[in-house]
Parts: sequence; C-alpha cells; structure tokens
Amino acid sequence: MKDIRFDVFVPSSLDDALQFMAKEGAEALPMAGGTDLIVLIRNGIVKPKKVLDLWPLREELAFIKREDGWIRIGALTTIEEISNSFLVKDPRYAGFLDMCKQFATPYLRTIATVGGNIGAAHPLSDVTILLLTLDCEVKLMSVNGERWVKLEGLFLDKRKLAKDPSELITEVRFREIPQNASTAFLKFDRRWGHAMGYIVVAACAQLEGDIVEEVRIAFDSMGRPFPERAKKTEEFLKGKRLSGDIIRDACSKVLPKEMKRISDYRASAEYRLDLSKVLLKRALLKIKSRVGGG
Repeated sequence: MKDIRFDVFVPSSLDDALQFMAKEGAEALPMAGGTDLIVLIRNGIVKPKKVLDLWPLREELAFIKREDGWIRIGALTTIEEISNSFLVKDPRYAGFLDMCKQFATPYLRTIATVGGNIGAAHPLSDVTILLLTLDCEVKLMSVNGERWVKLEGLFLDKRKLAKDPSELITEVRFREIPQNASTAFLKFDRRWGHAMGYIVVAACAQLEGDIVEEVRIAFDSMGRPFPERAKKTEEFLKGKRLSGDIIRDACSKVLPKEMKRISDYRASAEYRLDLSKVLLKRALLKIKSRVGGG
C-alpha cells in the first residue's frame, strides 16, 4: 500500500479557512466531501502536503435560497440537499431533479457538494454542466475580499481553474428564469447511477408559444477538456419554432460542426458524437413538454 501522508487543517470559521489558504497557498488543497480529491490522492495523481477540511463550515456555506430575483446556493450544499429543496418542485428547474436522480450513488449524493463539483474542473461534472445553462456566477473569497465570476469563464483546462490558490469557492448564484422557461439534464452511461457518464447534456430554454426566445445548451465537452456551451447551436435555435424539423437540423447539422469529440478506452469519438445528437434532441423535447408546448 502507498504511504500517503498529509496534514489536515480543520478551520473554526470561514475567516479561519481563508487565513489558512492565504498562508499556505498552493501547498494546500481545499476538500469538501472528498469524493473526487480522495480518489486523486489515493491514486497518486495529486500529492498535497496539507488539506483544508471545509466540512465544518457547512453551517455557513450549505444553503439554497430564493432572494431578490436570484437563486443562491452555498458551495457546501450537497446533491441530496438539492434533491430535497424547492428547486426540484419548480417545473422551471426540473433539470435539477433530472440531475439529482442520475448523480452517482445515494451515498455519494449525501457528501458530494456543489462547490466541489465545480472545483474538480472535470468534464463530467454534472452540477457544473447544468449551472452553465443558467448563466451561473461563482463567488470566490480570499483574505483580500470577494469577487463574482462567470462560471463559463472559470475553466482554463482539465483540473485547472482561473482563480488564485488562496481563493475558495463559497457560493453560486443565477437569475430566476421566466415562467415560460424550463431546464433538462440527461446523462448516458452503461448503467444507471454510475459516477460518470459517456455523454452529459443540459439545456435551458424560454419559449413563447413554440418559438425559442432564449436557449442555453451545455455539454461535458465541446472539444476542450471541460464543460462548455454549444453556442452555435444555441444561435441556430433562437427565434425559430421548436419543431421536429428544427430540432433535427440543430442536432444533426449544426451541433456536429462545432463539437469535436475524442476517442478513448471508453468510447469512440463517432459514438460520442452520435449520442450527443440523440441526447440534445431528447433534452429539447423534454423542455418543450415541460413548458407546455406539447
């Protein structure tokens, strides 16, 4: 067995945690539920000298609130807590219910967190992919203050975020979407409840009748090793009637022109692209049904 040793710092408050990260910087890694980081440490992929245990800060950073036209979610909110929140009962946010049902296993849902899912900076990060369709913002905090950044601009590469090592993800927020809008989330893998999927897609669309007023679509990857939006496909759909023919053209003609899939030991690029088309079609049809367009 590998000799894995590191020090763990248990903060008494958020300020205590920020002071620790300011002092240790890149020498320390923050850990919430540990569903991703512990695996990386065990496999020798990362070798931290120190780990900041964020779990004691759940009283401050685990919440889901509706406030002044925003939905605010604390970074230490678990997937299980989302599944028991008002979000999954609102037809507009049905994508959260989709996501929670397909997220890993029941046990992992009790410890996997929103902030951890974003901080992992992995292509197959379910929460991140759904939040991209809601034009989400992320709150970063350090001893120097706080700042809000677009989730979309946070990713630089696989496992790499555009933030200082001393900054902690503490909250996410997004504007409430209109009543004539809804969301959908789909994931495909060999078996239900697997930790990751071959393909993950999420979408959010606002319809006036059956005309697409606004739409955002996100996949686990569009070509780069992190979740991204399918912006050319979004532009194609805007202003058009969400008919079978338009959905078919968006999936079979437009999406393949902007998406570049990879082949690996799990699946070929061709297979992944074909699945992407199928899942996007299903996501759009699901939203149309949820909004009431048939």
